[in-house]
Formats: sequence, structure tokens, C-alpha cells
Amino acid sequence: MDLVEQCCRDFTSLEMDSSNIAPPGLASRESKGIDTCVWYGVAAFTKCCQDTWDWLRIDCGSDTSYKDANGDTWNSDDDYVKTGDNKQVAPSSYSEVEQLNTLRVFSEQNKNCYTLPTPSSTRYLVRAMFWYGNYDGLSKPSIFDLEFDGNKWATVVTNMNNFTYYEMIYATRGDSISICLARTQDQQFPFISRLESIQLPDEMYPQMRRDMAWFNSYRCDYGANDTILGYPADPYNRIWEPSIPPGLRPVTANFTSIDVTSVNDPPDSAIITAVEAQSSADTIDLSFGFGNVSHLDHVEMYFTEPFLQTGETRSFSVIVNNNYVNTTNPEYQNCVSIGANSLSFGTLNVQLVPTNESTLPPIINAIEVYTLKGWSGEPCLPNDTIWQWLKCSTDDQPPRVTAICLSGYGLQGALPDFSQMDALEVIDMHNNTLDGEIPDFLGKLPNLRILDLRDNDFSGYVPRTITDNKQVDFK
Repeated sequence: MDLVEQCCRDFTSLEMDSSNIAPPGLASRESKGIDTCVWYGVAAFTKCCQDTWDWLRIDCGSDTSYKDANGDTWNSDDDYVKTGDNKQVAPSSYSEVEQLNTLRVFSEQNKNCYTLPTPSSTRYLVRAMFWYGNYDGLSKPSIFDLEFDGNKWATVVTNMNNFTYYEMIYATRGDSISICLARTQDQQFPFISRLESIQLPDEMYPQMRRDMAWFNSYRCDYGANDTILGYPADPYNRIWEPSIPPGLRPVTANFTSIDVTSVNDPPDSAIITAVEAQSSADTIDLSFGFGNVSHLDHVEMYFTEPFLQTGETRSFSVIVNNNYVNTTNPEYQNCVSIGANSLSFGTLNVQLVPTNESTLPPIINAIEVYTLKGWSGEPCLPNDTIWQWLKCSTDDQPPRVTAICLSGYGLQGALPDFSQMDALEVIDMHNNTLDGEIPDFLGKLPNLRILDLRDNDFSGYVPRTITDNKQVDFK
């Protein structure tokens, strides 16, 4: 078995100010440059298409299970974790969100794990939420690791003023998901305030590979002023942050519901608001920061025409990381989504460029950005992490990536510069729609043995660094 066969066989926290939170579960917020706002699920917007029997809600630290004001059941921890102690936040830190006033603290074992049942093999949206609330009176919020099924999810950095949450979409390989809290520093005790999982329909996010864990990095409700949308406005429990990027004009549609929507079923209340460019000749430029790391992202963009206008045309091209994705003509009261997978280094860039025949400016209603687990950060840690598309060394400390196997992943655009990954021995990215020139740095990777770029849309010549490299088997 060659390395390709062996390999291919087998980000971002959000912080919320907890001092001014309105029921049924959400909050004022400070995150990613967004002004303070209230997270508020309006029942009038609910589609009620999602049964809640397959939604697990745990109010961590609660002594009993109960029903909230919406009639939804919140469970205590006892059936899901066997360790830890129930605590309450300090009275001065109380929140109107009931589940944030209690927490489960783990001060004895280094690693403590919840077992969440997953009766279906479909994907689940999982969210973990943390609010220190000075429960111990020490004013020393802790730092610890969050893990899922033995894989590192995030380093949780808590603070005195905000609560933090992390969210992912994940298809378990068994009948449960293990969510663990791991102590990484002396006297830094892990805790958790709220833990949820909800089953997603099979047809949602078709371009996101099911055998991957995708971390939500951004989800923006463009044109909204101060309302963070969550359940029940979104029956799938997604959180949509309001955003009006500088230089763009907020727009509100003259309708209140969508006739035809995307397979991802975004909430109508997120789609009736939008931002548009100042004129029909202007381009919308959107940037999403990730630090100076390479990352594989899935971006999902949502569009609708907010007004029924006779004799006008709105048409624009969607460009992701300088690569053409599609051209769209938004339709009145119909929501269309356009998705793309893209490799990036540092910033992910999205452009909406008006076509020549457009008389109206480009517009966007909402966007979601997910990042593939393992591509950024420390992909080989912890050591027992196993991903079908990734192979790591066992001799190096810390372990290093030696093989990338992303055949048939729907990758689009040009390859970013990942020349810093100089331990790579295998790169298999055949059967995608990658384009542009084949990068010169690939032939300079000192340990590369196999490079498979077949069945893509590359242009130009193969660099001589590759063709003259006798140790590289190029396909």
C-alpha cells in the first residue's frame, strides 16, 4: 500500500457580554468588531419545521431538569458526565439567561468527558458555552482545552466580562459524541455552562464533506442593527450575528417571509435584511481574518432581491480568494445560496462584482464561514487525532503533517502558499477544480515524494522545480 492509499483511507471563539441578556437564551455581545447587541429569538419568525425531540440541551451545573419559557427541556448533567461539581455564578454576575447562572466545575481529574447520545448517523450541530461569572470569588478565570472524540476542538480562554461559545458541525462515527474538558495548567480548573447538540437534515450544506468536522468561524446577518438571531428564529439553533460592514448600505426587504429558500434553510429574519454597495458600479469586498495560517474553508452566501422593481436588473459575480465561483441574479422573495470550498492563507476574501448589464448594486443578505478541523492551528495534536485526509509523523515533537489527501473535496481556486509545511511527503489533491498556475514551491518541499494534481483546471507550465525533481512522483 503506497502512502496515498494509506492516507486517503483513512476556529474561533465568540464572546458575549453576559450583563445584559434577554430571554429566551441570548445576549448582548462584543465579538469580531460587532457592536453591543441583543440576541433575541422572535417566535413570529419561527418556521417550526424542526422537531426538538432530537435536540439535546444540558444546563451544566443545574441540580434538576426543567422546561424553559418556550416549553423546551433542559437536562441536568447527571446522565451525561460522572465527575464535577455544580456551582453558581456570583450574584453580581447573574444573567437573564437561566442556563448561564450555573456551571459544572472539574477540579479533580485532568480530563472530564460528557457523552452525548447520537442515535442517528447524520451530522450534528454541537455548541459548548462557558461563563465564568466569578463563581469561586477569586476573579481568576481559567484556561483549558475543549476536545471532541479525542480531538482538540479549541483552547478555551475565559474572562470576567464575557461568555464564550464554540460551535461545530460533525458526523459521529458511533452512537455518541464525547465532549471533554482538559486541564492544561495547574490550578486552572475547567468548567462548562451549557452544552447542546441538534441533528441536521442530510441535505444541508452539501459541499461540506460529511466525514469532516467543520468549525463555525463566522455567521453574519447582514443589514441587521443589533439583533443576534438564534432559536426559535432559527429552528436549527444557529446563531446569526448582525453586521453592517463599513461603506455598505443596510437594506430591509418590503416582505417578511421567504417563498422559496435555500436547502440550508436560513431563518427568514436573517434574509429580509441585507447590505448593498453604494452604486451599481461598486464592488462589495468582504474579508474574514484567521491569522497567519493556512486553512481550508467552506463559505456559504445567501442572496435575495428585497424589492420588486420593474425595469431594473441586479446581477453580479461571486469571487472567493480571487477565483470566480458563480454569477447570480437575486430573485424577489426567493433565497438562493452559493457555496464554495477554498484554501486560504491568512484572510479569506469574498468579492461581489457587478456585471455590465446590472443597473442595481451587488447585495448580500447573510454568510456563513466554516473551517475544516485539522487544516489550521495544530492539526497533529493531540497525538491520537485521526483524520482521513491527514497523516502526521510519529517521531517529531510536536508531530508534523506528512501527507495531505484531499482528492474529490470540491476545492476551488488557486493553491495558497503552504511552503512552511516542509515535512510533507504526500500531496494528493486530484479530482477538484483547482485553477491558476501550479505553485513553484511544491517542487522545493524537501521531503515530498508524491504529488498528485490530476483532474483539476490548472493552467500554464509545470514548474521545473517539479519536473526536474527526481524524488517526486508527479501525476
